[in-house]
Amino acid sequence: MAEERIIEEIRSANDVAYRALILFCITGLAAGADRSEITAWLSEHDLWGKLAPSEIGFIDTPSPTHQQLVNASWLSERLVMIVWALGQLDQLPPPDEQCDLSVFQDVLPPFAEVTVPEFVATARLRSPAELIAMADETMGLHWEARDAQIDERPPAQNVDLEIIQERHHAINWVIGYGGLDWDEVTTDT
Repeated sequence: MAEERIIEEIRSANDVAYRALILFCITGLAAGADRSEITAWLSEHDLWGKLAPSEIGFIDTPSPTHQQLVNASWLSERLVMIVWALGQLDQLPPPDEQCDLSVFQDVLPPFAEVTVPEFVATARLRSPAELIAMADETMGLHWEARDAQIDERPPAQNVDLEIIQERHHAINWVIGYGGLDWDEVTTDT
């Protein structure tokens, strides 16, 4: 497996909460939400400045390609990890099972019974030890899935490479792996 992780600083609960809101918007667009409603909501809650360049590019594309929509829909696996890190889910779905998108409506504005300011102000991260343990577990699962693919064999554990790769990206961002911004985060195995 990879050498020791380089952790700069675990992100703040507020930053992680904002990231959850942004990802919820992006995955909503991928699922067919009205683009003008999403952009208005982002403006209303002053979230445009928190978007990563790739997210701005996706939102600014009036007619995304099929592949762009597929790529954006995979961000739900990053979102589930972010929501877990915020303690809004007791456990993640198994690493070979895609997340149920309805869980986001139960915990995230505008669908949950919480406003954006309340959601951000009350956001709390799991303990650093839990976050690091999850990052290590996720990296191990990613390594196993990648190694199995390279060796053209089934993984020793039930793990889907695409799912775990997305979750790995999210937890690495949460723990500040390499101090990298959202679009630059790596998923070294």
